[in-house]
Amino acid sequence: MSELNVLEKHLLIAILEENEKLYPSLLSRLDLVKVKYREFTGVGSFTFFEDTSSEIFPANAVSSCRKTLKFNGLENELSYELNLTDGKFDFLEIVTNGFDEWEGMPENFELD
Repeated sequence: MSELNVLEKHLLIAILEENEKLYPSLLSRLDLVKVKYREFTGVGSFTFFEDTSSEIFPANAVSSCRKTLKFNGLENELSYELNLTDGKFDFLEIVTNGFDEWEGMPENFELD
């Protein structure tokens, strides 16, 4: 298992801060989340998590936020969402909008 990269961490914080009323304890559990593996699709990526928290609550959800994700060299912004299963971090999906190819590199992004 590995640590979150800078992109994953920024996206998760943005999503959790915007959805804090729905999931008030998730932001405080972020340090307990590790990366099981990453899968790159050519137009996006999936980051699958190991959530070592003992806290479980009955929530299966998909969450995102209003911040725009852009990368230098890509024409269009990217979409992203966090998937929760049984109240635990399951996976983060990032995908390009349009025909841009993206190899999942976490550098040179803007999130605003």
